Amino acid sequence: MTAKSTILVIDDERAFCDVVAEILSNSGYEVKKAYDVDQALSILQNIRPDLILVDIMMPGVDGLSLTRQLRCDPCHAETPIIVASAKSTPEDYDNAIQSGANDFLLKPFSASTLRNMIDKYLTQPQPTS
Repeated sequence: MTAKSTILVIDDERAFCDVVAEILSNSGYEVKKAYDVDQALSILQNIRPDLILVDIMMPGVDGLSLTRQLRCDPCHAETPIIVASAKSTPEDYDNAIQSGANDFLLKPFSASTLRNMIDKYLTQPQPTS
């Protein structure tokens, strides 16, 4: 049996974060939650998630600043990062990608859209027999 992929979900909207975590848990992922960047950085000292899903707009340090910071950290520089935001202009998308995000997920999104986005980065190869 292969180990579950771990996803860190970072969003200051607790209800949103909890719902996303539940969707991902039900899809077979191990999920860690952080409600702000400080909490996320604390979690990241102890784990190396397989993927990070981060909101852009948060109080204090925003998701794009965190993304830039993680891209400079050798432990997390290659970790796929998906930015989630209700901000939907082309400039918002460009800022996310320029900050080091691998992808952009526009809020609100469906459970299937979330799973498809995550699976794009965490699809496990199937064993051959």
